[in-house]
Amino acid sequence: MNDKVLIIEDQEETLVVLSASLKSAGYQVKEAANSNEGLKKFREFSPDLVIIDLDIAIQMSIECLRQIKNSSIAPEIIILAEQGEEPQIIEFLRNGAHGYMLKPVGEVDLLLFCVERALEKRELIRKNKLLVSQLRQVAIKDPLTGLYNYRYLQSKLSEEIIRSRRYARPFCVFVIDIDNFKSINHEFGHLFGDHILKKMGEILLRNIRKVDSVFRYGGDEFFILLPETNRDIATGIAMRLLLKIRDCPFSYEGYNHSITASIGSSMFPDKAEDKHELLALAEKALLKAKGVGGDTVFFE
Repeated sequence: MNDKVLIIEDQEETLVVLSASLKSAGYQVKEAANSNEGLKKFREFSPDLVIIDLDIAIQMSIECLRQIKNSSIAPEIIILAEQGEEPQIIEFLRNGAHGYMLKPVGEVDLLLFCVERALEKRELIRKNKLLVSQLRQVAIKDPLTGLYNYRYLQSKLSEEIIRSRRYARPFCVFVIDIDNFKSINHEFGHLFGDHILKKMGEILLRNIRKVDSVFRYGGDEFFILLPETNRDIATGIAMRLLLKIRDCPFSYEGYNHSITASIGSSMFPDKAEDKHELLALAEKALLKAKGVGGDTVFFE
C-alpha cells in the first residue's frame, strides 16, 4: 500500500494510537504535533490524506485548510474532534473536509474504514479529472495526427483576433497543402497516405516556435497560427518549413517517397477584418502557390 497519511494531533496518546494503527494496516504515515510542523511535513510528504485535530485546524484557519485541499496534492481531510464541537465540525465539512472522527479513537476498524473511504473518494476524483482531461483532448485533437482540430482552430483564431486588436500586434496564418497528395494515395494506398499525414504533423511541430500552434485543417491540409508575426518573419518560417518537408524521406511498409507542400498565408490586420476573411485570403494564396507548381509560399 502506497497511500500516505499525515496526522496532525497535539495529544500524544491519540497520535501514537492513530499512527500505529495506520502503519500496521500498511499506510505510510508521518506525524506532526502542531500546525507549523504539520504544514512543513505536508509540503515535504505530499500526503493523500490529512487527519487533523479540530483545535489545530481552527488555529490554521478554514482558509488555510481550503488551500491545502485545493492544492495540486489535493488530499482528503478528516477532522478529529471532541463531543460537543459539532458546530465547528460542520463548518469544516462545509469547506471541504471529507469527514470527522470523535476522540478518543477506540475502534481501529472504524478508523481504518473512514481512512479507506476517504482515499477511495480521492482516487475516484482523480480518475474523474483524468477522464475529463481526456475527453477535453478528444474534443480538440485530431485522432490521426494528434494535432489540434478545425473546431479548436476556430476558437483559437477568435481569441487571437481579440488579442491582436487589444495590443495592436499583427499575426499571421498559414494554410499548408501537400502537393499531389491524391496521386500519392492512389499509387501507394491510404495507409501510406495516413503515414504521410502523421509525419507531416510531426515535421510542422518540430519546426515552429513555442508560441505557434499547428492544426489539422482538413484532408491533407494543415494550419499554423503564428502570433505577433510580421510578414518578414513569416516568410522565413515558411521557407524553413518547405525545406524541411522537401528534405524529409517518407518510408512505410517498404514504400519510399518524398513530398513537397504549398503554403498560402494571410496577415491580420491587413486586408482581413475578421477570421472568415482571413481564412479566405489564406486559401486564395494557397491556390496561387499550387497554381505555379507548388513547393512555394504565397501571401494574400
